[in-house]
Amino acid sequence: MADPIAPIDAAIRPIAPAGGAGAAGGVRFADTLRDLVGEVEQAQKAAEEAARAYATGRSTDVTATMIAMERASITLALMLQVRNRLLEAYHEIQRMQV
Repeated sequence: MADPIAPIDAAIRPIAPAGGAGAAGGVRFADTLRDLVGEVEQAQKAAEEAARAYATGRSTDVTATMIAMERASITLALMLQVRNRLLEAYHEIQRMQV
């Protein structure tokens, strides 16, 4: 004889929320973006200061000046790519039909 089949409702369990999200005490997405924008701003200021120091003769280290300028350029390019991806995701969500 065959064993009875277990009811379906016994197998369904609610899915636990992802750890570290929102009000659960984790880092919020907006805070992460704000921190990244702050890092880009700091890199830009550091590059500007290095260029100013080199132009006025306070510094003769061309390498450090160029590294600061490249770091600022790369962080800005990365931030622009993140922004572009976020805008693409937002537009994709807007196109979804409910």
